[in-house]
Amino acid sequence: MGVREKLHALRKDPLLVNTAMLYLLSFSNALLTFVTQGYLTRIVGIGRIGILGAARYTTNFFQLFIDFGFILSATAKVSRRREDKAYLSRTLTCVVGAKLLFMLTSSCILLVFILPGVGEDPGAALAYWSYLLYVCMVALLPDFIYRGLERMKEIAVKAVLIKIVATLLVFVAVRQPGDYWLSPLLSALGNAGATAFVYWHLKKRLGIWFCRVSLREIFREMKEGAQFFLSNVAMAVNTNLNGVLLKNLSGALATGLYTQADVVITAARGAMTPIADSLYANTVHTRNFKVIRKTLLTLYPVVLAGCVFVFFAAPWLLTAWLGPEAGPQSVLPLRLLLPVAVFAFPNYLLGYPPLSPIGLTKHANLAVAFGTGVYLVGLLVCWVTVGIRLESLCVLSSLTEFSILAYRVVIVLRNRHLFQPEHPTPALEEEED
Repeated sequence: MGVREKLHALRKDPLLVNTAMLYLLSFSNALLTFVTQGYLTRIVGIGRIGILGAARYTTNFFQLFIDFGFILSATAKVSRRREDKAYLSRTLTCVVGAKLLFMLTSSCILLVFILPGVGEDPGAALAYWSYLLYVCMVALLPDFIYRGLERMKEIAVKAVLIKIVATLLVFVAVRQPGDYWLSPLLSALGNAGATAFVYWHLKKRLGIWFCRVSLREIFREMKEGAQFFLSNVAMAVNTNLNGVLLKNLSGALATGLYTQADVVITAARGAMTPIADSLYANTVHTRNFKVIRKTLLTLYPVVLAGCVFVFFAAPWLLTAWLGPEAGPQSVLPLRLLLPVAVFAFPNYLLGYPPLSPIGLTKHANLAVAFGTGVYLVGLLVCWVTVGIRLESLCVLSSLTEFSILAYRVVIVLRNRHLFQPEHPTPALEEEED
């Protein structure tokens, strides 16, 4: 087979195409945030960046609550019954119905318990509401349908173009420090436009739309996503509590510095998660586990090389990105957080993609719970020794990510016989229509 034929075959490979489109759609949010962060830091200052960071970390908990694990549970269901449009329509309706209930609950929690403590700055309250709108628009995107069908190509490019336009408006609208809350609002509007386009495509091109369902069906959907939700809650504690604690115990400056470093780590995660998400849909459908090993051996050296480069080039990169004032201050937090990126890629690939198809989803979830336990114990140790400081929390985040990876590696090695082709597929529970 010649080079041209090989390239043509790659363009037709559903796993490769779906991975690329997931990468484009998922990574775009992190990348666009990365692009605007340097400009915002120069215009609004590191203190207000800390306020935005605290709002984002707080509302990230809401996003995990609203998503409720559906991105994994519903994707698997869609992947197993791709040709049944009536079933897919019911799944879409149940998932969206559940998310709307969670959105209403989240709005009430924000209004009653969180906003009274954000201070007198009206921009801070608007930032919290804008971030909540943002996470709602992200959660309403029915990408689990396209992930399960491995048809992300049909929506990704146009959805990202809509979000790019909204991001460019940040450079137009945010002109003075008091405008800082407009950044999450414009991102929310961009995601709202992308979500509206995807629903149009879902109805007109795929013939999948909302239908009448019972409350019992919606609650059953919640039950199926609950195991993934608990894992996501544990992960949210690991990844977001640092920012909330720093804002309340160390002030806006420390939160701002942590936020800057975490934006880089989030962008790195955003480059990794679409690969794992695509492999998850593929392995559930095909039980082809060799592709996980091949992906790990091919891409992990690139990840490691990138982390080494960022570690040594951090002073120059951060100064060029954030400016001469905030850039040098962010070097140490970023270097301390870099192990998170080192451990994250194998962590993703050795989690749900191999464990769910062989009936060991609970261990993929328990790994995160184990990591949360390590994190909370470490937090207590920091509290009674060095205190809740920026540097100690960055080190603790890296240790937590390593502990999750160690747990998953042990489970994979202990059950490696289940990945053999001759091993039967585990029985799946029958789903009610």
